[in-house]
Amino acid sequence: MHKFPTPEDVQGFPATLLFTGTRDFFLSNTVRMHLKLREAGVDADLIVFEGLSHAQYLMTFDAPEMQQYFKMSSQFFQKKLG
Repeated sequence: MHKFPTPEDVQGFPATLLFTGTRDFFLSNTVRMHLKLREAGVDADLIVFEGLSHAQYLMTFDAPEMQQYFKMSSQFFQKKLG
């Protein structure tokens, strides 16, 4: 049986940006991972797109969510690596 990470398992992770959608099969796992990262003191952000399934925000080039994804990713990396 697969064991979900504990805060001790993710201690020392780098800053992390997680994306998911409200219809993503992995939504619960993504939310739980975000909580574990935060519990471990990791700088972690979670972005949830309304009504989208797994990575659906990356499948349509003119979708506003795709634009938001790239903008938020860029801002995150500029801030963390700038």
